[in-house]
Order: sequence, then structure tokens, then C-alpha cells
Amino acid sequence: MKKSILVHSIVVSMLCLVHADELDSNKDLESLLDNASDLATQKSLNVDYLPSVVTIIDASTYIDAGIQTIAEALDMLPGIQMQISQVGYTTSTVRGLKMPNTYLSDKIKVMIDGIAINTEIAGSNSYYMDFPMQLVERIEVLRGPNSTLYGAGAFYGTVNVITKLGNSKKENQLFAGVGSYQYRTAGVNVNTASGEWKLFADGYYTQNDKALRVENTERRTQEAMEDFSVGFKATNGGLEFLTRLKQGSMGNYYSYAGELDPIEQRDQGRTNSYFFSQLSYKTAYDDYKLETKANFSQRTTGIKANILDVATTKAIFSAVGITMDEGYYATVDTVEESFEAEAILTLPKINSHDVLVGVGVRQVNITKDEIYSSVEDTIIKNPAVDYTNLPYFGASKEAAFWANPTTRLLPENMDRTLGYGYIQDLISIGDDVDLVLGLRADEYSDYGLQLSKRAGLVYRASDTTILKLLYGSAFRVPSLVEGYANGHVSLRAGDSRLKPEETNTYEIVGIYTPNLNHKFSLNLFYSQLKNIIDLEEIDSTPTGYQNMKQRYAKGAEFEYFYRTAREHSFYLNGSYVYAQYTVPSDNGASEIDQSMPDMSNVMLKAMYVYRPTEELSLGTAWRYFSQTKPNKGHSDSKDISEMHILDQTATYRFTPNSEMRLTVKNLFNTEVRMPSYNYVTGGEVVREGRNYFLSYIYNF
Repeated sequence: MKKSILVHSIVVSMLCLVHADELDSNKDLESLLDNASDLATQKSLNVDYLPSVVTIIDASTYIDAGIQTIAEALDMLPGIQMQISQVGYTTSTVRGLKMPNTYLSDKIKVMIDGIAINTEIAGSNSYYMDFPMQLVERIEVLRGPNSTLYGAGAFYGTVNVITKLGNSKKENQLFAGVGSYQYRTAGVNVNTASGEWKLFADGYYTQNDKALRVENTERRTQEAMEDFSVGFKATNGGLEFLTRLKQGSMGNYYSYAGELDPIEQRDQGRTNSYFFSQLSYKTAYDDYKLETKANFSQRTTGIKANILDVATTKAIFSAVGITMDEGYYATVDTVEESFEAEAILTLPKINSHDVLVGVGVRQVNITKDEIYSSVEDTIIKNPAVDYTNLPYFGASKEAAFWANPTTRLLPENMDRTLGYGYIQDLISIGDDVDLVLGLRADEYSDYGLQLSKRAGLVYRASDTTILKLLYGSAFRVPSLVEGYANGHVSLRAGDSRLKPEETNTYEIVGIYTPNLNHKFSLNLFYSQLKNIIDLEEIDSTPTGYQNMKQRYAKGAEFEYFYRTAREHSFYLNGSYVYAQYTVPSDNGASEIDQSMPDMSNVMLKAMYVYRPTEELSLGTAWRYFSQTKPNKGHSDSKDISEMHILDQTATYRFTPNSEMRLTVKNLFNTEVRMPSYNYVTGGEVVREGRNYFLSYIYNF
């Protein structure tokens, strides 16, 4: 209770400290007005005029407040809750909407410098969430559907991370840092020119040896990680070549069944890599603007999962007379390759119409797909045994595996082809009113034609007040795992009969900007969701993925920005969200209607950076999450208590070119728990308490 009072006092104090400083130069004025985005319209506009709900994350300010990664930055925004699953996947809940029974799919579209990174196999973008903010220029976040421009996956939201390299920022910088859990990092941004060519490069390397002690035991989680990325960009006039490789490995945290390191003699963990290259060209002719681009990407995933110890596995198989001395472990190795080409044409303005047309095609191929399970291997090698009632693995429980024993995650020759076209018209009805209309058609080789629509009205009621009425529809076709995965022991099968998910979202937005220092915004939204895909984890379910009952979500989001030329930067937001969820019936049991499990209905967040002198800045980041309720379909799930998390940062600039930054994360050592279920730690993923980061940055 004392901590809560203290946290609230600090936030109130931050508000009281703020006072209105006068802007004293044209440069300061331009820096405040130049808050533009091309995320919602693919045209640069003042963000307040966009027919969408967009927040721009300025990386330098967030860094001064102690924000380290993309995931931490997103967690500071209204309506967004970033969580860690028991196996270490970062999951994103936007406006209370998530998949509570599986960590595989994220239903927001994440792009790095305009290139989508969600995997087609699982839909996940988790692997990029630890990308360091030090390499980022800004992040554009659109809450709500935006399939008309960005297609499947832009379902609950769209995130475009603009790196310094992608923004062509002429910056030469070195940075290095250390922290708790033997954290070490180093990175660089460089640029140069050669004739007409402008060249940019960046890179970083990070590792730690994190292992958290599990309460009431002497055992520790396995979270050690090693990660690096290198990027390169070359431009010559309208021609641009962009490429990036990100690769890393990490432990399995609490492991897949919650048994920490159940087979000590075997390695476990995950490796991932993501590589992309894109060639693009922009040209203009008689007010026609054309952008063409082609890219190739490759995503690889390797999983080593130790699930049950040797003694337990041996006892299970002894019931059917088989000697099993290996324990239960599994490995998965996949490689996914994607080719995409797109052309975007902006037409000359005709009678107040700004029309944009785009067409594209994408081909996805699975070039490697291997899965191995010690349990399945033992079963296949002993075909004469009756496994009907084998405890935990029996034919009566794992029906999908027994119907089709295989060593592949997906069927052979799995691929997916997509062709798409879209049109958007931004209409100036008058000096104060803009209307946007959008339509997109996506033709999938396996799911046929999908349509998405969009309409938005922006009314500039006065110099200080803007009102918006917004409608958007979006879709998400099943990932390859959801639609086609082969059934395996402890891995549910996909279902090719699944229908694509759909949503229709309605929003009312008000923005009030009394002067250059202050801005208030309020957004009310209502979403109707249809054919939502989730995983039903009942053992007797032959095909675990299914379309769930229709859902809805509603809520309100508030943002307040305060900024002066030098001294103060303050950001406060709050959100209330209610999302409906239904636990489906099984074996004659009744359906259970409840609010979306494992998410907070109320969230409050604040960030304040105070620069008393040219050399010193002090940054504070605060987050409040209300209590989360568990999935009522799982008896071992628990309520997660409300949390106040406060980070404090101090930055000192020795010279205009060098600075040192100290961040204390979770200053009050709050007990941080993430929701989970169905494993032996009792339905909670305990995270780190107070920890530290120290970094040095040199610009040259």
C-alpha cells in the first residue's frame, strides 16, 4: 500500500513540476509541428489530420526515459499490454484482444522500415520485440484495423519501426552498455557517401545470462540469450537497396511444460534468424508518383524442448511394457522463404481527390520442415503395442497424431500464393473536412478472395479542435500452423476448414490542442469480431484450432502530451477496455462467457523527461496494470494482482558528442507476474525485480 501511495505521489509531482515554457525559435516550432506519419495513408500528413488513431514514438525521448526495446516502447501506449509467456515469447494484447490459449500468433502487423516481419508459419512477430531503441528513429503505431493498405495481420493494430538506417539519418554513433544478469551490448550507426551513392549501416550485439530463481525452489529459469543484427542501406536518387539480418538464441524460460530443465544432460533453447533484402525505386512524371519494390525474406526457427524428465517418462511407458530411458524431448526446425513485389501509384490531384492505387503479389515457400519427438519415435518403433490407454500420450487422447504419424510440422510441399490490389481516395470536402475511402482485395491460393473496407471523416472544427469518425474492417487468414499443422503428441493439429477472422471497428476521436505545448486526445471504440481463431486445449479435441463464437470489444483511450522546447516532455495516457471471451463447450459441458482472460481492463501510463541543464536529463516511466482474471476453463489459473512499475533514468552529457545513461528498472522492486496456465508453476510467470542498465554513447 505504501508503494502504491508513493508511486501515485511521484506521478502527481511530475504534473506539478511541469510549467509552460515559451518556444523561442523557429527550429523549436518546426520540431513540434513536424509530427508526420505515412502509416495510415501512405502519404505524409500531420498525425492529427490522419483518418486513423496513430501515436508516434520518438525514440530519443523514450530512450531518455529508460525505454530499452521495441516491446517496452509499445508497452507505454494506451490499450497495449505486452506480456511474456512461460516459454519466453513476447505476446501483444491490443485493446484487450489476444489468443489466450496459444502464444503462436500475434494479430498485429509489425514492419521494420516498411517490411512486414510476421511469419506465415505461425504469425508471430515476437522475435523482433527485443530490437534496441538505440537503433530506432521513431515508431508509428496505429491502433485498430488497417487491412485496406497492409492486408492480413493488420487486425488489431499496425506497427512500423523506422530505424535510423531506414530513415537515412546521417548519424555516426557508437554505444555500449552493461547491466544486471551480466547484460552486455554494443552497437553502431555509420553513414558515408561515394559519388551519387549514400551509404548507411548499423549493427548491434547483445547477450545476457539471465536466470531467475523460481519461488519456493532452488531452481532457476533458463533465459540466457545472445542476439545480433546488421543492416545496410544504399540510395541513389530514387533507387534504394535495403537489407538486414537479425539472428539470436535464447533459453526456454520456464520450459514448455513448466518443468525447469527436466533432462539436465540435454541442451534446450531456441534459435531464430530473419533476413530480408529489398530493392525499391521511386519516380515521378507529370504529377504521377510511382514506387515499385521487390523483396526477399527468409525466416528460420529451431526449437529444442525438454518436456518431461527421464523417470516420469519411463514410468509412463512401463504401463505398456516398453523401456523408455530418454525422457520426453522434442525438436522443431523450419525455414520459410517469401518473395514479394509491389507497385504503388499516386495519381495527380483531381477535384480535391488524392487517389492512391497499389497492386502486389507474394509467394511463400516452406523449404525446411522437420519435427522429432522422443515419445513419438518410441511409439512408431513399437507398432505392435496397444497404446489406447497409455497415460498422457494415449491414442484416445492424441487422436490427430495417431491418425497420421509423421515427422513434419506441416504437409509436404506447403506454400501459399497471394495477389492483392487496393485503392484509397483522400477527399478534401472543404477547407475543414477530409474524407478517406479505401478498398482492398486479397486473393489467397488456399482461402480465396478476402475484402476489407475503410472510411474515415476528419473535421477540423477550429484551430484547436479536431473530430474524427472512423470505420475499418480487417481480416486475418489462418497461419499455416492453424490451418494445416500435423497433429503431434502435445501439439494440436490445424484445421483446413477454418474461416479467416474478421473484424469491423467503429471509432470516435476528439483532439484538442490549445497551444503548441499541450495536446489532449480521447478515443472511443467498438469492435465486432467474427470467426476468431483460437486453440482449444482439451485432450480429447482431435483438431485443436477452431473458429470461436462471435466476440466484441469496447473501450476508451485517453492521451495527454506536454512538451516545451527544452526542459519538459511529459506524456500521460489511460485506457479502459472490455473484451468478451467464450470458453467453448467440450464433452457436453456448457459454454462459459467471461471477459478476455489474462488482460487488464484498466491501464495508466506516464513518461516524463526533465532537462534542467544542457548536460543533465532525468527520465521517469510509470505503468499501472489492473488485476487480470484467469481463463475459467483452466482450474489451475490464478488472478494476477494489480501492478505499479516505475523506472528511473539519469543521463549526463559530458560533451555534445558523448553521454552516459543509468537506468534503474522496477525501482521499487515490485513483484511482476505475467499470466499463464496449465503448467506446474501454478499459472504465473514471475519476472525480474529491480535491475540496472548503464550505457555510454559517443557521436562522431
